[in-house]
Amino acid sequence: MTAFNNDIIYKPELLAPAGGKESFFGVLRAGADAVYLAGEHYGARAYAENFSNEELENCIRYAHLYGKKVYITINTLIKNSETDDLISFVKPFYESGVDGVIVQDIGIISIIKKNFPYLEIHASTQMSITTTYGAEFLKGMGVTRVVPARELSLAEIKRMKAETGLELECFIHGAMCYSYSGQCLFSSCIGLRSGNRGKCAQPCRLPYKVDGKEIYPLSMKDMCTLNILDKLIDAGIDSFKIEGRMKKPEYAAGVTAIYRKYIDRYFVNKSLDIDPEDIRTLEDLYIRSEISDGYYDKYNGKSMITITSPSYKGAEDYLLNRIRSDYLSSSPQKGLKPFMVDFEASFVEGKNAAVTAKCGDFKATVMGDVVETAKNSPISRDDVIKSLKKLGNTVFEAEESSFENVTVSERAYYPLKGINELRRRVLSELENQIAAVKKDIPENISDYIESSKINNVKISHNVINKSEKFNVLVASADQIRALSPFSDFIGRIYVPEDLILREGESFIKNVRLSADTPVFCALPYMRRYKDIALTEKMKELASKGAVSGFLVRNLEDLTMMLAFKEKNPDIILVCDHTLYIWNDHAIKHLGIYADSLTLPIELSMKEHRTEALNAPHTAFEKMIYGRFPLMQSANCLLKTCFECRKKDISKRGFIYIKDRTGRMLPVYPDCEHCNNTIYNAVVYSAYDLDKAGLSDNVTFRIDFTDEDYDNTSNVMRYYTRMIGGENPGKPTWEYTTGFDKKSTE
Repeated sequence: MTAFNNDIIYKPELLAPAGGKESFFGVLRAGADAVYLAGEHYGARAYAENFSNEELENCIRYAHLYGKKVYITINTLIKNSETDDLISFVKPFYESGVDGVIVQDIGIISIIKKNFPYLEIHASTQMSITTTYGAEFLKGMGVTRVVPARELSLAEIKRMKAETGLELECFIHGAMCYSYSGQCLFSSCIGLRSGNRGKCAQPCRLPYKVDGKEIYPLSMKDMCTLNILDKLIDAGIDSFKIEGRMKKPEYAAGVTAIYRKYIDRYFVNKSLDIDPEDIRTLEDLYIRSEISDGYYDKYNGKSMITITSPSYKGAEDYLLNRIRSDYLSSSPQKGLKPFMVDFEASFVEGKNAAVTAKCGDFKATVMGDVVETAKNSPISRDDVIKSLKKLGNTVFEAEESSFENVTVSERAYYPLKGINELRRRVLSELENQIAAVKKDIPENISDYIESSKINNVKISHNVINKSEKFNVLVASADQIRALSPFSDFIGRIYVPEDLILREGESFIKNVRLSADTPVFCALPYMRRYKDIALTEKMKELASKGAVSGFLVRNLEDLTMMLAFKEKNPDIILVCDHTLYIWNDHAIKHLGIYADSLTLPIELSMKEHRTEALNAPHTAFEKMIYGRFPLMQSANCLLKTCFECRKKDISKRGFIYIKDRTGRMLPVYPDCEHCNNTIYNAVVYSAYDLDKAGLSDNVTFRIDFTDEDYDNTSNVMRYYTRMIGGENPGKPTWEYTTGFDKKSTE
């Protein structure tokens, strides 16, 4: 650590990706402090080379020899059928001393914390953490490091760091997703390849027609922060993360080497003094068209989008050959400082052979068989030294003076094969000692967890029984008017926060279809620091009785609402499908805080049945009609393709982009929160609900988006006939049954 201007600044960890063994050794030689990689299961890059269990254990051991760390990615959503194998998957790596696991699934966090209480858990960027509140929720579960959403500004990151005390790991280089990571269902909905399962097909890199012109409006430029690296260091970020487990070893090693150079330079010279040639090298290493600084100094903008082409620039052969020569040789220890070893050996007739190896403060001794008296050819001291010098493909080196304490009696006999075996054993033991990571088990781990505000909140639940009525999410005043004839079939109405803010508090009175129809506020998909005051406005409405509860879509709002619910126990909290419950463990944990949970979009009807049956005392909602939200984005299609409309309410509303099949995807720019939602082109519609076999703790929900008055009426007429006992047949509009028959891969 060093001190600049009397402020203590810790040198950040440089964290590099490894999709395979060549990348792993390459990034260590290039100067990485830590490596993140995946085993054979549960990693969010299913198409990377990845590592077998044995390879991964060896990587952990090797990294620890050099004082480096290894983090395993378990950053996918995990189904019930897959949770049984998780403990046996993690156990060998835990025993090998793995330094942490990167996790997306709340249920998996709870499993790991229960079974491996002192294993560090890092919250993946796919958990979409954007403020102190979401970070506090995870801290309450025992998470020690958060990888925030990539959309955060430097000011937001500084605030999260100051207010939580958690370690923060932030991306500094590599590909950028258009959507908040973990909030994208695009690939899943168009091809059953889920980004939440590490199988994204990257539909954001395809062309779309906007206003008749074919462009690439969703393709982000790659991030390169070398020019602002000093600002990131000064912000106190704990770990600098390079994206790229799917990319070639030359990329991983080459990028790591350059960032290593400038991190070190800054701590020596207090300046970067960047060589333009290094910028050109980064631009030539598989960059997508152009580069940008990412979101650190801007909220969004056209300058972050490739627009004309999403393709990678090829790397020149001379550059790749140079990187291969410097960092990707066949010898694992090339480029890393060797461990100097001294030997002591004793081969004396009638006594057990003994070999000792010393390296710094480490010392290992192994004993062999009794040394015999030679009948013909005794071994010599030179024979023993020659054997001990065979350090070959090890991390050790020895000097001539390293063998001064080798003793061999005049008529000693010991098989050369046996001497070689003693050498291998003693070096293995010495390696074990050096690689052993002695972690202090914190006595106050429970105090650390309890220090989170989330664990000091006392929640009382409202009993929600099975309803024969629909819950309905609306998006416009027209839709609300269309609901009036169907009031007897509607249990509650969800009204988006941005609609309430735009229309005013008096608008809520017009929403009520009858005196006993409760109105809930549907909170935004994403909550940023700048919007926290808006949450307070919604709480005020609840305090006045204007709204009866909240549809919660992120951990930020859930955490904020819990303190409010503690003082207002009648308020009902419903977690939407964006708070993922893919397994019973996630259901159990989120069920501690929410009165009702929404079944996941990407799971099948069969899996929904199982989840609901496994938690008979938990209330669930299931969406049976609506457009699936494909993406949540801080970037804005209005700003990219047209102009910002935040100040002109009359121009707000849905815009549309056309995909390659000619279908129109609705895009809703939520100007109140400066967030875009891209919806599926085809509406999801479940039917034959009487045959679904869902248990009595599941209530159906209808989600409206861009439907006009007539379409809203038609949909309500169809489903009210169904719930009334009629068989209206299949929907008359174009529809998809989504994942009801087959869940995403």
